[in-house]
Amino acid sequence: MSILSSVGLVIAGEVEDILLRTSRAIGTIIPQCTIEERARDELAITEHPIQNGAAITDHAYKIPSTVTARYGWSNSGAIFDIGGGGIISSDPQDIYDQLLTLQASRQPFTLQTGKRPYSNMLIQAIEQITDKNSENILSVTITFKEIFIVNVQEVQVDPSNQASPEQTAPVVNNGTVQPKPVSQSVLSSFAGFLGSGS
Repeated sequence: MSILSSVGLVIAGEVEDILLRTSRAIGTIIPQCTIEERARDELAITEHPIQNGAAITDHAYKIPSTVTARYGWSNSGAIFDIGGGGIISSDPQDIYDQLLTLQASRQPFTLQTGKRPYSNMLIQAIEQITDKNSENILSVTITFKEIFIVNVQEVQVDPSNQASPEQTAPVVNNGTVQPKPVSQSVLSSFAGFLGSGS
């Protein structure tokens, strides 16, 4: 194959990716081929009876979304990132390493599917298949799971406003404290008397 033919294949691969590539993305990783996407948005509904008109909101709550997708990468063509304005590696080993690094980082990212974006996602599982037909490509099934991020605020409560400040107040350094003698009960005195008599 001549150099001109090789350049033609690279250019053809770039043009194909520019024209046919959708906006799918795994954080900053661009899938070269999306085979399937399965998304699940679920609501948990409690089973205890609810009074009509009652002022409660915990009878139903959202469960984190999950997405299971099958992707493929090969060395057949470069991936061109329109937003970033550059060519992204499509080497299967490099992409697999990027996916493992993204999973190990445990940092939430945005998953862009063909239907909508999912924020605050983590990679729960990566299943990679290699057989006689996929020796030189990367074929993976990835399970993504949404995490809920909340803001936590600590509040200091004045011990004088507490019902039992001696039990709920914070620990205070009172310096060296002398131990106090413990009063002995009648039962323990009697047990000591029996023990000494034997």
